[in-house]
Amino acid sequence: MKIVRNFLLALALTACGGDDPRYRNTEMLERPPVLVTHASPTDAAILEDDSVITKKKHKKGLEDDVYLTASKPPVINIKQPFGEAWNTLKLALTQSEIKITDEEKDKGLYFVSYNPKSLFGAVSSLLTKEEKQVIYVLTVEQNGQETRVSIKKASASEQSSSLESNNIDREADDDAEALLYQLFETLRDDLLTV
Repeated sequence: MKIVRNFLLALALTACGGDDPRYRNTEMLERPPVLVTHASPTDAAILEDDSVITKKKHKKGLEDDVYLTASKPPVINIKQPFGEAWNTLKLALTQSEIKITDEEKDKGLYFVSYNPKSLFGAVSSLLTKEEKQVIYVLTVEQNGQETRVSIKKASASEQSSSLESNNIDREADDDAEALLYQLFETLRDDLLTV
């Protein structure tokens, strides 16, 4: 049986390997049409451009475009003009979940409610219905090509105008530096920008 199958296979291969010129000559096969173009010098430049358009990635944080001064109290410097820094700061406050109670852009002031995350604060907020708030004033001012941001605890009159008087914690510690460092870290490392 194997002998018959091998014989038929050899016979088929010999039949396909004949000297018929129809099967070896490819001149008669159909070719694609040739498109005549008149290239100008500007077209050549476009055809040779191998540039790649990169997709914009979301940048996280301002990195070196924000820094702290060594002064007492410390100050945040943002390497942006006032208008751009104002918007960047608002975005950082929102992303840090720091509540903006009021803002006066013409004076360069943000009034924010801030209570640092602590174990005592978490326990007291569970025991009481409303958490007492402390108001801080962020002063935003142009400083040459940069913008300076300083933070201080609001005075009693500023606290009263920004929140309902029964919700103010007048005896709270001044955590302006904690707020400043939290805001700085958000600006430097975590701020989502395009």
